[in-house]
Amino acid sequence: MKLLVLSDHISKDMKNGTWEFAYKFSKYASELCEVSIVCFFYELKPDSQDFEEEGNLKIYRIRNFLAGKAIIKNIKHDVAFIHTTKMYALYKFSMGLKSKSTVSMIQGTSYIERLLNIGKKDIKYYALRLFETYRSWSSNVLFFASKYMMDNYVRTYNNFRKSTYLPLAVDKPAITKSLPKKEKYIEEMISKDIKDGYKILFCIRRIVSRTGVLHLVDMMEYLKEYKIKLYIAGTGTHFEALKRKIEGSHLTYCIITLGAISDEAKNWIYKKSYLSIVPTRTLEGFCLSMLESMSYGCPPVVTPVGGMYEFMKDRGLQPLITTGFAPMQMAKTVEFFIKNKGERNFYSKKCKDISTHYHYDDISRRFLMEIAYMLEKVGKSVNFMEEATTQKYNN
Repeated sequence: MKLLVLSDHISKDMKNGTWEFAYKFSKYASELCEVSIVCFFYELKPDSQDFEEEGNLKIYRIRNFLAGKAIIKNIKHDVAFIHTTKMYALYKFSMGLKSKSTVSMIQGTSYIERLLNIGKKDIKYYALRLFETYRSWSSNVLFFASKYMMDNYVRTYNNFRKSTYLPLAVDKPAITKSLPKKEKYIEEMISKDIKDGYKILFCIRRIVSRTGVLHLVDMMEYLKEYKIKLYIAGTGTHFEALKRKIEGSHLTYCIITLGAISDEAKNWIYKKSYLSIVPTRTLEGFCLSMLESMSYGCPPVVTPVGGMYEFMKDRGLQPLITTGFAPMQMAKTVEFFIKNKGERNFYSKKCKDISTHYHYDDISRRFLMEIAYMLEKVGKSVNFMEEATTQKYNN
């Protein structure tokens, strides 16, 4: 099977789950079949090359739709694995009636995110909604990162037969003994806090309305009696509002904002943290930061929303799920583990054990098998891992 992957952008170190999964899946999948990626240049990575090869993986970067059309038409492929609505539009614009089998990876609903971001339904909202409908009906197969996301989508578009889901993946835990010079201050702060007897809470999210990060300030109001510090990493439209809220609450002594951090720093902090916090309010099809935290043995306290709730509940991790979204409810779950170190250590090991089933090498293979199976199911056969696929799905 020759696979063409399309994503808005890709990079090893971008803090965007869709772009990261598109790249890392492609990297591992290229060890099993021919893979080419088409993506747009990213303005924060101006030194990126038009074309790169990483082993068996070919990466093409484009600057506009016309350039993309010329490249896509000349890449030989059997299946297009498309990660965003924008790239689906580009693929159909490029291939027209000559489109190959199309598999759409749906991790969110673009028009709903548009509504949440601007607070009203504008022309772009209706355009995105119209094209989302077209994408739903014209894709041969629809992939989702959780059953929750699939069920919601299927209820809207009634396309169960061609829909399936698989959880996303994480890297195997990296060994980071010390941080680079520009982030040495983070290592020094946290190391001193731990030495002084503080327990570290960690949250790394985009700081926007739906991720609920601002509510962590209110949560910490209920935990002031405990010797804990909360480190928040990430940027977004609500970053300045977060800093103002922390200052207004006089909690700067126990809540520290880090802004954007490197993968090395993120991994190092996970290893040093007592708990991580994922306070999402809505639209959580899955959550890579939840799975990343688990892989380092750092139990994630999560809110009861979407695919994140589904994943934790189905794997016996209910005590880590808050009873609601209110700051007091989040605080009670954190408080339970602060008071019960044995329970924290039990779930630390359990989380780490569970995460070993979701490393990229295994998940990439499972995605390829599922693509082959689902395409065969809808009458679009491809020749990839046929024997393994048949054995897996004939039961």
